[in-house]
Amino acid sequence: MKRKAEKEEIELKRQKEHREQKEHKEAQEQKVTHEKVDIYLDQICGQVKAREVHNDLREELGNHLHEIICDKEQEGYSPEQAAAYAIEQMGDPTELGKSMHKLHRHRMHWGLLVGIIGLAMVGVILTFIYTITSPDASKQYSASHLIYTGLGVMAMLFCTFFDYRKWIRFAWWIYISINVLLYINPMLSESYGSMNRFLHLPFGIALDVTTLAISILPLAIGGIMSDRLRVGLSLQSICIYAALVVLPMVLLYQISDWVRLSLFACVAVLLFGWMTKKWWYTVITGFSCGVAVVLLLLVTDKYSRWERLSIVFHLDKDPQGNGFTYNSIIDIVKTAGWWGNGLGTPMDSLFKYFYLSFPGVMLVDMFGWSACVLLIVGVVWLIRTMTKMLPRIKDTFGAIIAVSVTITLALQMLYSLAAMTGRVPILSISFPLLGYGSHVILEYAMFGLLLGVYRRKDTVSINGNRNRTRIQGRA
Repeated sequence: MKRKAEKEEIELKRQKEHREQKEHKEAQEQKVTHEKVDIYLDQICGQVKAREVHNDLREELGNHLHEIICDKEQEGYSPEQAAAYAIEQMGDPTELGKSMHKLHRHRMHWGLLVGIIGLAMVGVILTFIYTITSPDASKQYSASHLIYTGLGVMAMLFCTFFDYRKWIRFAWWIYISINVLLYINPMLSESYGSMNRFLHLPFGIALDVTTLAISILPLAIGGIMSDRLRVGLSLQSICIYAALVVLPMVLLYQISDWVRLSLFACVAVLLFGWMTKKWWYTVITGFSCGVAVVLLLLVTDKYSRWERLSIVFHLDKDPQGNGFTYNSIIDIVKTAGWWGNGLGTPMDSLFKYFYLSFPGVMLVDMFGWSACVLLIVGVVWLIRTMTKMLPRIKDTFGAIIAVSVTITLALQMLYSLAAMTGRVPILSISFPLLGYGSHVILEYAMFGLLLGVYRRKDTVSINGNRNRTRIQGRA
């Protein structure tokens, strides 16, 4: 009996040793398998220059390899044999890596760039023509526009090649800084047309503070709110977003810049609708804001703005006063014909002296309705190009930038086109890249942000950052 127990004990020890050896062998084979897979994935990622997507590629391709390995192990293959088979099925790592690099690399949106260059060339040409044809014009206009354009191109290049995702870290600081600048600007600047828009810096530089604010604040607010609205729509997130929007609106009202206030409100409302996908709420909010702005303008305006704006509906009442500019635009557009009056058009009227503020009308006067049609087609095509970019952008913050910039520039371009008819109220909205002034620097920078977002759309990690998922509004 004792001998039988000893034999059973010996057999159990032998089985245990055999099981341990087998487990050790399987562990070694699994280790070798993982090493082979890791080496294979390293070789693939070595061909992809965008390091941001390496983890995504390793996860995706690694899962596919392990699925093949598991299938083959169930068929009786050893782990090492299954790994060799899976790698063979995936193909040469160098060629596969090169194909992945073609999918995940920086890209330039050449169509958008062509549109930007086209508008820039029209702006430079019109400014040059104005300089040489106007008897009282100084060559300083042309030189200043070239300087602004040069600075704008540098800003565009910086925003194109700088990683826009780094800006989100400073969203709060940017938001606070811009609001502080709006608050102190009336104390530091002189009133210009009942507004305190411009802050005069050294070397004769005038900073358009309100235009700067409406260009940058939507991006900062979007960066602050992207996480809150991404996880769901709540009363708290709505209140925070409203507070972030109302503060700059109050400061813009303090500066008495109604145009920038209205434009900022439009961008903020449309951005909220896009972020939350609650379009009925957006329509109701937008309508309420519009009514509030009109009532506020009627009650508090001290500079007869409403009278000057509403004259467009009664041009015959004050043709030589508030209606003079509208009538001048209508007459020029009517008499231009298909081919215009040519470069020799005399700049002999009071209205034409301000042509740099109405580049579209100047274009029609000199080159006719045909040039106007080309401009309209070009602007519509450019806006369509910008909107077609939006579904391709996977990064949350990148999509917010693209939506904000597209809305801001599109609203300005469309209103500037409408103002060429002389049938809509003339506002201090400049035609992006065509109008004369330092605002073109900001406009180039905004286009640069668009190009930068598109450039990195295929090199953004989907799983490695909390902002990679497109915002999906939830109830």
